[in-house]
Amino acid sequence: MMGGGSRALVLCLASMLVGIPVMAAEAPLPGTPDEIPLFVPPPPAPPAQPGAETADDGRAFGGFDVSNEAVPWQVEIYREITPARWRRHLADQIAKGQPDTREAWEAAHWCGGSLVAEGWVLTAAHCVQIKGNPNLDQLMKPQFDQLRAALAVSKARKVSLRRCIRGNLVDGRFRVRLGASNIAKAEGRTYRIDCVVVPPGWDGNDFHHDDIALLHFSADRGTHASKARPIELYDDRPLRRGVPVTVTGWGKKLPVAGDIPSATLVQVSLTVLPPERCMQDLGATAGQLGDGVLCAGSPARKTCHGDSGGPVVLPGTKPLLVGVVSWGETTCAGNAKPGVYTRVGAYRKWIDDVIAAPR
Repeated sequence: MMGGGSRALVLCLASMLVGIPVMAAEAPLPGTPDEIPLFVPPPPAPPAQPGAETADDGRAFGGFDVSNEAVPWQVEIYREITPARWRRHLADQIAKGQPDTREAWEAAHWCGGSLVAEGWVLTAAHCVQIKGNPNLDQLMKPQFDQLRAALAVSKARKVSLRRCIRGNLVDGRFRVRLGASNIAKAEGRTYRIDCVVVPPGWDGNDFHHDDIALLHFSADRGTHASKARPIELYDDRPLRRGVPVTVTGWGKKLPVAGDIPSATLVQVSLTVLPPERCMQDLGATAGQLGDGVLCAGSPARKTCHGDSGGPVVLPGTKPLLVGVVSWGETTCAGNAKPGVYTRVGAYRKWIDDVIAAPR
């Protein structure tokens, strides 16, 4: 899952804003799949010098805290970790001499997403299928690879949503949360994920292409009313260089080791850049930056670990979803390196076909 020569390029998975979408590159922890196989952060760094950015200043390289009411389409994808499982994990880490100082909600955060229709969330494909780390929890069960084509919801192919749900390919520990601003407080409403669809060409070993997925969710714990509202999708018109876009998520806010998400929802403003800029700054090839992605960045702002799958929005009186947080440089810092985002317009026909399929 690595590439780009001397600059390691990785996926942005479990933690946001400010730094580019990335999945931690540290070696996986040993143990059984029932453990919490996430990177354990090192001891806290020394106190910041006067004038330096601190963890509680509400900012992240130009980002700022934002209420979910301002972005009612924002979704969190997370995995439930039972108190018993978390206690076992903490005890195991102490026994290894690697105490985990995180809260359970920090380990639970997985990815971002966008509500695009009733019951449907648009996110990154690498959030649902990760290869190369057998100890990491997987949103999809192992049978997904073999059955995903046959169960891929589609109006054109007459594959119903019911058929996908009956396939039972989603790990029940993973859920979506709507209507939250502070995920540490378990705000919002949560729902079970019952169906996942990825583009026919998606390859879990290649995060440069077709990094987009649709999740269907349903209420399973009583009546769940939510103020969440879908966002409209941008069409296939190209975005000009210099067009401003905004990105929101709960990803990493500071340049520290590990996947440490932000409790509060954060927004950053970026600018659409020519593909050549991402090729130059990220060491990417033309083949990795085709028609299905867009390049965006800012001198002092980024997306980071945990922002994966989150919305890239063209702001205005009617906000439009133009992208999905996909990948970039592993370093989460305001170093002016841009990020790569899946371009929604390139997948509009596929999205419409899935959502319009028979129930």
